[in-house]
Amino acid sequence: MSSRTPEHIPAESQTAPVHDRELRADARRNREQVLRTAQRLFASQGLGVSLDEIARRAGVGPGTVHRHFPNKEALYLAVAIDQIRQLVAEGEALTGTDDPAALFTLLSRMMASGAENAAVKSALTAAEFDLRDAAPDAAADLTHQVAHLLDRARRAGVVRYDVTVEEVMAIVAGAFAAIRHADADTDRERSARIARIILDGLRPQPR
Repeated sequence: MSSRTPEHIPAESQTAPVHDRELRADARRNREQVLRTAQRLFASQGLGVSLDEIARRAGVGPGTVHRHFPNKEALYLAVAIDQIRQLVAEGEALTGTDDPAALFTLLSRMMASGAENAAVKSALTAAEFDLRDAAPDAAADLTHQVAHLLDRARRAGVVRYDVTVEEVMAIVAGAFAAIRHADADTDRERSARIARIILDGLRPQPR
């Protein structure tokens, strides 16, 4: 038997995977920061904000933004998908509560999210991007969360027993149009009022 000890792995090889993980983590953080910044700027200033301005506000270089999002359309789509995933996470959190009316909390948040970034959704519509096709898994996950909360609300008697999840999702989409029509996209108080009026139609009606 050879007494030769195993060769040591070079230090460079040992550290490379860790370095790669750090780079990937940095890239994820940068992308997240760009998305959050773009979402705020699109909501407050519209779609005319340049990618370079988004980079400056996010505290990253222009190259970082362009590396993740080669054009405005890619960034619009990423912002919209990110919003859906945030709503899915909120739905999951609400599912873990005992509030039978949590459905209305999630729907109000969905309507507010759509109002805050109506410009992004308009841009996607103009570019013929349907989020149900562009991000089918995220869209399905959100519908699933709404369906779960709807079932619980129906059992508790806080929502109309005859409403379906498809109708609820259509109502939310219609709320976006109503808020835009009232020119309330940037007025949180007015858009929330419109949302409440619309959601009242889902509650059980007095006999």
